[in-house]
Amino acid sequence: MEQTPIPLFNLQKQHESLKPQLNAAALDALNSMHWLLGPQTEAFENEFAEMIGVKHCITCSSGASAIQIALAAAGIGPGDEVITTPFTFIATTSSISLTGAKFVFADIDPRTYNIDPKDIERKITKKTKALLPVHLYGYPADMDAIMNLAREHDLKVIEDCAQAHLATADGVKVGGIGDAGAFSFYPSKNLGACGDAGAITTNDDEIADRCRSLRHSGRAKDKAYEYDLEGSTLRMDEIQAAILRVKMRHLPEWTEARQKVAALYEEGLQGLPVVTPPVPPAGYSQSYYVYTLRVENRDELQKYLKEHGIGCAVYYPVPLYKQPAYKHLGLKAEDFPNAEKAAKEVLSIPMFPELTQEQVSRVCDTIRAFYEGK
Repeated sequence: MEQTPIPLFNLQKQHESLKPQLNAAALDALNSMHWLLGPQTEAFENEFAEMIGVKHCITCSSGASAIQIALAAAGIGPGDEVITTPFTFIATTSSISLTGAKFVFADIDPRTYNIDPKDIERKITKKTKALLPVHLYGYPADMDAIMNLAREHDLKVIEDCAQAHLATADGVKVGGIGDAGAFSFYPSKNLGACGDAGAITTNDDEIADRCRSLRHSGRAKDKAYEYDLEGSTLRMDEIQAAILRVKMRHLPEWTEARQKVAALYEEGLQGLPVVTPPVPPAGYSQSYYVYTLRVENRDELQKYLKEHGIGCAVYYPVPLYKQPAYKHLGLKAEDFPNAEKAAKEVLSIPMFPELTQEQVSRVCDTIRAFYEGK
């Protein structure tokens, strides 16, 4: 008898479980006639700031715009260099470029897939003005080392937290460690809207004020048709804020469920020639946006899993230094050996809060069958 496929992620289950509350919240926001920057947005910003443990949350239109706004608010612009990772989604680098600054790549740590502080240090120049670590797959970057470098060289730190809602580093939630954090609420994220949405978190009053202005065409505070900055229209709408407020109440339990799924995978994959995600050290916690294995015969395993109804995907098969958009930069793969190797070996398998123990066992059994049949 053919078994039901196990998807890489399942948004339908989550949506169905909250449909009455989501529908009511969206309808209330719609009928309020407060389309933008209204009471739902204000309430969400206050609640999310409290959840992350920061003074300010400034909502915006997407995770990409959150990075762009945060960088600009921190004073990053033309002539500046921002050091970041080549092993991430292109929104990280395109957002840097949109400020007029130049991105510079540092290689990754082969175990965590996050930017390597040692390579960051080698790439710092007089033009370096900021560091942009990405908490990839939900595993926090080495923020202790990164913040030490930032203090030593007087650099701003903008955290890309798009995949790491409620992850912690040194006991502090990501997004509350650097000068600012940028979050995505894309539907598939750990906290996802029903469309695009994002937010910036910060403890810096000046950065917060500038973020509020930049997302709103550069408008001066409480003054219509007066503009302190040249910003853009990058606001989050009231309906998304209302939806996120409903879903945010469940984020801690969803995060715990993801961590339990990860523990089941760790146990179920013991003894196989696969490298599971590293166990975070004391004070660190992983939010498991995706659960990523490292295997030498990745393409064969990926094909086998798909043939047996197991969802899987590669994040990210083409590092940014190889993207056609950046061909003109003349970047060389040999300068980033760890990112190059990871791109050929990583494979993400099903991960979502509603994943059952039986489903996890089936994924593990299928992977085991692949290796036993070789």
